[in-house]
Amino acid sequence: MKKKASKSDTVIALLWLLTGISLGLVIMFTGDLDRLFDNGIGSFLIVYGLYMLFAVIAGFLQMVIHEGGHLVFGRLSGYRMVSFRVGRWMIARTEGKNVLRKQSVAGTGGQCVMTPPPYNDGNFPYKLYNAGGVLMNLITVPVFLLLYAVTRDIPVLPTFFAECAVFGLSFALVNGIPMQTKEIANDGYNMLHLGDSLSARRSFWTSLKATEVLLDGARVKDVPEEYFFMPSDEELNDPLSCSAAAVMEVKLLDEHRFGEANELCEHLLGGGFNLAGIHRNQLLCDRITTDLLLRNGRTTPESLSAEELVPLLKKPTQSPTAMRTRYLIALLVDRDRDAAEKIRAEFEKIAAVYPSGGEMEGERELMQLADEAFASSV
Repeated sequence: MKKKASKSDTVIALLWLLTGISLGLVIMFTGDLDRLFDNGIGSFLIVYGLYMLFAVIAGFLQMVIHEGGHLVFGRLSGYRMVSFRVGRWMIARTEGKNVLRKQSVAGTGGQCVMTPPPYNDGNFPYKLYNAGGVLMNLITVPVFLLLYAVTRDIPVLPTFFAECAVFGLSFALVNGIPMQTKEIANDGYNMLHLGDSLSARRSFWTSLKATEVLLDGARVKDVPEEYFFMPSDEELNDPLSCSAAAVMEVKLLDEHRFGEANELCEHLLGGGFNLAGIHRNQLLCDRITTDLLLRNGRTTPESLSAEELVPLLKKPTQSPTAMRTRYLIALLVDRDRDAAEKIRAEFEKIAAVYPSGGEMEGERELMQLADEAFASSV
């Protein structure tokens, strides 16, 4: 897993480096910089800054186009929209209404979650939905190049359209070349590997269905049982199947079956399975949480200094799971009520705009149990 992620992260970094170089060349050859420089360094810097601003807008536009591609091709495949996120801003379908929420998911710049057609023993459409973002980015490349050609005599616009074409190709490559990064598998990886494994297809389908239920306000423990299953160890060689196992652990935690959740965390983290980074981080947090609530003595100040835990627990985060874990550590390891209250206040700010109220209710219950454990030990 680490070798795969390392290679993929290197490839993605290289692709974005080439994107930056391409944008610089676009500005150089389409922006008439020589004439601007002749008019003075001030004019040059102002217009160059404007071109860079347009590059940011072009990148954002292609991100919206990418997620819109998932939406369009998902609808053509019989899917229904559940949520549409760009950056941290999300439109979520909750209780029959579209509401604005905020959420960030490591390793993603956006996400279009849709509820799929019936499972039909694994024979449901998934290729167009996964490919939709890449296809839409590719479709826009010749469109923006045509716009560049027909606006050559208009100031600024040709450069902007050329930047849009560059980002369109970049988004298509970054998302379309099958890769599993440190945090998550991309669209190309899903397209390539969903056909290999019934377990992967089942996990993909159930995760989308469960997300729909959660965004409608349900707790994880209240999601229908058919949306949960535990893959065999042999099936945990791909991140899609691993996600089903990680979700099963979250269900056990939400049902307060802490001993079983703790054992599953230990098994998944120690089994050499192909966990995506977002699921590994969740399991690390939940292992600490269950350790502390079970009072088994395995989470100590020394164990919390492990290298893989430092970025998860020491750096600022928008993850409710990580914030809940930090809260428990502050109370039950550091015995610092003031620090815990500060973490709780930050948690409530995130919870106020988080898309799933049921998930936040579950996190608050765990923090309440920590409060009770702290009070009983004073």
